[in-house]
Amino acid sequence: MRLRIKIIDLYRGTEILVKYDQLIQLLKNSQDHEVLRRQNLKNLLITLKNSNNYYKSILCNDSDNEIATNPEKVLLTLPYIDKKIINEHYDQIYTPISGRPDQRKKTGGSTGEPFYYFVDKEHLSWMWAHNYLFWNLYSGYNPGDPFITIAGNSLRAVNRQFSESLYHGLQNNYFIKGDLIKPDLKLNIRKLNKANLIYGYPSSIENILKLKPDFPSHFKNLKAIFTTSEQLLPSVRMRIESAFGKPVYDIYGANDGGILGCECNKHDGYHYNSLNCYAETMNNESGLPEVVLTNLSSLNFPFVRYRVGDIGSIDNKTCSCGISWPKITDLKGRTRDLIKTPDGKAIHGSFFNNIFYKFHQIDGYRIVQEKDYTLNVFIHVKNHADFNGLSAKITGILHSEVPELKVEVKNLEERNPTNSKFKLIESHVN
Repeated sequence: MRLRIKIIDLYRGTEILVKYDQLIQLLKNSQDHEVLRRQNLKNLLITLKNSNNYYKSILCNDSDNEIATNPEKVLLTLPYIDKKIINEHYDQIYTPISGRPDQRKKTGGSTGEPFYYFVDKEHLSWMWAHNYLFWNLYSGYNPGDPFITIAGNSLRAVNRQFSESLYHGLQNNYFIKGDLIKPDLKLNIRKLNKANLIYGYPSSIENILKLKPDFPSHFKNLKAIFTTSEQLLPSVRMRIESAFGKPVYDIYGANDGGILGCECNKHDGYHYNSLNCYAETMNNESGLPEVVLTNLSSLNFPFVRYRVGDIGSIDNKTCSCGISWPKITDLKGRTRDLIKTPDGKAIHGSFFNNIFYKFHQIDGYRIVQEKDYTLNVFIHVKNHADFNGLSAKITGILHSEVPELKVEVKNLEERNPTNSKFKLIESHVN
């Protein structure tokens, strides 16, 4: 089975299997992991100081010896950056290093102007290796084993070396387009039978369950479901686990910032790839802890102290599951998806999750805030006859909790009303 991944590595110029085997060994030795992480940070900073057109002047007063002695201290003196700053200094920040291949990427198209950037092939190798490691830990997956992907374009992983069908074939990945699932969708039952795991958007997995209730019955070797790219609500997790009778592990990632994290069996945060990503938090303009990332494996196009836009905390304590890697905890979603109040406060998604989760009649919701701060709260109820009563209760609770906001509760006609990644919370307040 590994031969499939070797072929991908050969033609794409990556080293996924080499990195994966290294991670398996490092997982058993946290001390070696920490030494290598520190070495990666030191190497990044020294490379930027000597080679990068943007960071040369910023790091000019730090000697190589000072960086090598205390790279963490030097890193924390550097300025924060975001997409706006990167775009303003794009030609300086992108300083390709001879002999170090990279690949162009795009993000942000669904929520704003597309953001184009580059990641080193080294970065791609580590990201896929960590993904395989998490799958291995919680489903017994080994590189090359069959799996199913149910998602939209962001997980299609199309690349120039292969046609899409050949690439997914080499991955042993049966890709089901999850952005528009129709009742007459034809499924390859043989591939479902063999799949070790399911990987995809929570909304896409839920949608296929809604349209094809017998879908789980076709899986004979399924060990786990891994969700990604969207906020996983407790109620959605419960419905997916109930349908398949298998555990759900949520994955958190930001390709530009270089972070990839996954829940362990304690489901209390996301163990992340600290070997290749230095994560910290800052108090943002709303007074909330915002995750800041430094991609340790992307030297050509550096993301250093990068404000990725997510709200969360960092826990460096050893988890009760036995893994010593740090975790991202209390992940609340994107800063741009927070609900704003006229006095400048921000309300994150968990506030609404806690309210709706108490009403078992509600199995989906969406919140859209208009520019005048009005909240349009759309709820989907299992029995339409319950809508009026629930609408009054929800209105009363929200008027009590956030009296400064005008609230309108409306019926959500479809639980997954879009053909792309489903945004639960959307604020248009600047």
